Amino acid sequence: MPRIIDVEKVGSFKIIEKIGEGGMAIIYKAVQPSLNRTVVVKKLKDPNNEIIERFKKEALVSASLSQENVLSIYDFIYHGRTYYLIMEYVDGYDLHDILDYMSPLSPIISALLIREIAKGLEYTHNKNVVHRDIKPSNILISKEGEIKLIDFGVAKDEAPSKLTITGMIIGTPSYMSPEQANGEKINNQSDIYSLGVLFYEIITGFKPYSGDTNTEIFAKISKGKFVSPMKYRSDLPLKLVKIIKKCLHRDRDKRYKNATELIRDINRYLPWQVQTDNKSIITEFITHYEKIEQTATIHSNLYKSVKPVASWISIIVLIVLFFFSLINVNRFFVNERFSHLSIKSNSREFNVVLDDKLAGSSENGEIQISNILPGNHELEIIGSGKYGVYSSNIYLNPAEKKYQKISLPEKNNTVNLTISTNPIESEVYLNNRFIGKTPIDKLILSAGKHNIEIRKNGYQKLNILKKLASEQSYKLHYSLSPKSN
Repeated sequence: MPRIIDVEKVGSFKIIEKIGEGGMAIIYKAVQPSLNRTVVVKKLKDPNNEIIERFKKEALVSASLSQENVLSIYDFIYHGRTYYLIMEYVDGYDLHDILDYMSPLSPIISALLIREIAKGLEYTHNKNVVHRDIKPSNILISKEGEIKLIDFGVAKDEAPSKLTITGMIIGTPSYMSPEQANGEKINNQSDIYSLGVLFYEIITGFKPYSGDTNTEIFAKISKGKFVSPMKYRSDLPLKLVKIIKKCLHRDRDKRYKNATELIRDINRYLPWQVQTDNKSIITEFITHYEKIEQTATIHSNLYKSVKPVASWISIIVLIVLFFFSLINVNRFFVNERFSHLSIKSNSREFNVVLDDKLAGSSENGEIQISNILPGNHELEIIGSGKYGVYSSNIYLNPAEKKYQKISLPEKNNTVNLTISTNPIESEVYLNNRFIGKTPIDKLILSAGKHNIEIRKNGYQKLNILKKLASEQSYKLHYSLSPKSN
């Protein structure tokens, strides 16, 4: 239900509803009729001169930034003796609210989120802007899978500034770097440290440093001693633990020098399928979050309406239902969702290509490829030296650990092709000409592209366009899917 608003129009922007309120500002959802787009209007509450300067600074700094992981600022308005910021509207949620329901997040989702935030910082740092307040409430995640860094009100750029915000701490204590907590000069690495704190929190459910007072928190940050993330989650990938620890190093010389280095290391962990499909994965993650939030809201409303006589039974039932739904929703995002493929070959050196992208290389005749998205994949094993190419289509179930022992064909002076199928005795058509039933052995062809069609009654037809290199041998294997009734 829309909340009551105290203003109906700001300049040409028509206010729709109030969507939030903080210590400094009230946030409205609005419409810009001239461009037919939804925007956010941020109204300054306090007329204090230093707060106004901070507000103006946010407008000036943000207006100079244009990148997909940074929230856009459209306008800065003085209207009716009040200051307003007009900003990009993101149809989604902030990370703080998401963590309330879903913390800790899976390693894959955590790494994806941090990578996208790091991309935003990579851009702003190249513009000589240090954010200084990286925290969950300053991260927005849209229903379309976009991740936005917001609130540059305390950002620091190279321009001289007298802005001090008297009596206020610049930044959020638990996420501050040692140099920021000690009042020393900060730089891009200070944001990297804060991002490391965020990484630690979303993947473990705990902050590395906490305390009853800011003084206690600052003292712990200055010492630089924190509990390893693996104390909370022993199954965490070591690659991510090393990344987090490097972000959180007290010594800046041993911390990541820039966001680019951090992004590089995260990409080395993330499966290439996840890297290229990141928005759809985040979209699915947000859809599951919405289900959890709705379930919790329904349970909360039911709890309020429960009669005293049945209250204990109802409470127990609601708790069981809530955690059952939470477990089922979160199961999708833990590592077990992804499949794993182990390959052993008669060629010591070979490359593995999945869906036309290099997935790994072997130098000892064996390789394991982890974190593969479930479903159908085109697999190609390319040997070296005297060995040729093996191609196949494979289906991986969620959490499946598939092992394949593959015998690569030896190269020939001509293009040599072997075709096998499951089931056997499937009809094979080459360039629209029937050539026989599988298995087909040592078919000699000219180099170039060839259209291969495989048919069998009761099964779905396969069409494959295969490019064959000269002086090479190919071993093709395909599994046909039964036709659905």
